[in-house]
Amino acid sequence: MIARGRPWAVALPIVASAMGFAVEPSAWIEILTSLHRHGIEIWATYHSHPGGQLWPSRRDHVLRWTSKRLLLLAPLGERVAIAQYEWRESPHQRSS
Repeated sequence: MIARGRPWAVALPIVASAMGFAVEPSAWIEILTSLHRHGIEIWATYHSHPGGQLWPSRRDHVLRWTSKRLLLLAPLGERVAIAQYEWRESPHQRSS
């Protein structure tokens, strides 16, 4: 998210496994309500794909409503690759 002209990251309380993650609904609602009350827009959501996949998964598409962009991080040898997607009409369009 961006507030006062600066980017911020907010960690959400989650339950994670090799198959995915889940955000506690009440925590998510509380965060969204607070952001809205302060006029702060979520610029992007992000998470990792430990298996190296740098495109949105089927589960990622369910989260399209949370922000206009998705940042994915995945291992690439000894480095971490990052891909940015902007949610548009076609869910697989990648921004440049």
